[in-house]
Amino acid sequence: MSKTIKKRIEYIDRLRGINILLVVMGHVITGNVINGQSSEILIYGSTFRMPLFMFLCGYVASKVIKPKIFDNYGAFVLKKCRTILLPFFAWPLIVDPFFFSDTLVFDFVEKFKELINGGGFWFLYYLFFITILYSLWLFLSYRFNTKKNIVYDLIFLLIIALALLAIWKLDVISFMRNFMLFYVFYFLGVIIAKYDFLSKLLMSKIGISVSLVIFVLLVGHYQYGISSFKNTIIKLLCAISAIVVFYNLIRQFTFNNFIDKYIRLWGVHSLVLYVTNTYVAYLFPTSFISEELNQIPLFVITGLLTVFVAAVCMFIYRVLSYSNILGLILYGNKLNLKVS
Repeated sequence: MSKTIKKRIEYIDRLRGINILLVVMGHVITGNVINGQSSEILIYGSTFRMPLFMFLCGYVASKVIKPKIFDNYGAFVLKKCRTILLPFFAWPLIVDPFFFSDTLVFDFVEKFKELINGGGFWFLYYLFFITILYSLWLFLSYRFNTKKNIVYDLIFLLIIALALLAIWKLDVISFMRNFMLFYVFYFLGVIIAKYDFLSKLLMSKIGISVSLVIFVLLVGHYQYGISSFKNTIIKLLCAISAIVVFYNLIRQFTFNNFIDKYIRLWGVHSLVLYVTNTYVAYLFPTSFISEELNQIPLFVITGLLTVFVAAVCMFIYRVLSYSNILGLILYGNKLNLKVS
């Protein structure tokens, strides 16, 4: 592996690591801070945490998923089912009823219906279908845009978006509005990764400055949990501007080697932390951290708890992964069969 590629992968892993810690912190706040849903840290972070994750997924896909997948497309889809869909269904359908249910009665059919309508670990559900749409876009781009003209690539994206819009208007899929929002974030990552001039624009001083101003001006107007059109536009703009800022900030920041090691480790295992942290982040039956704390000490306290939760999640992953079957079902690990 060349030094350039290794550096790029480490940089993406750092971004993923920081971002998954922010996701875990969000759950730590809602689960342990009294009235944590009204915390400014939670509200501001909610504008960009998951959008940044989807952006990074698109960025990596553009670098890793190439036209050679069409030589055996079925294997590609099966791999995505294993690594994305299997954990999505396994935790709520297997772990929840047997280990975290207050009753012996569990309606698997109703839970399954909830999941296929975008419930549970919705990010994984969105990611699977958007990745399939990416493969469609990749085919169109590979077949009809050999000269790598960004206009053609954007036209292909628009055609797919119009098809999604038609499905939304038919009202046959309940989560299409949110899905389309994350479609934008994913392909923003794809296009920026493919076209260097856009990446350079993002890293320019004017790009960073404008993005920072937009985020500061709009984030205070965002209303957590509200799905109005105005709020959606505010979230879209805040998310894109925050993506630009983080894209540059983490890239230029130098971590201590010890800290960097773990941030990249958590970045590589971001799916592990995503599916496991909700079972660990709620440390006590009731919230115990005062809501009257200033935001800075609150950030420090919940930050330390977040690191603890991340460490516990990784420990659980290591233990469960000793079993090939559990590693496969719960985390989408490749099944390693030892042949004697």
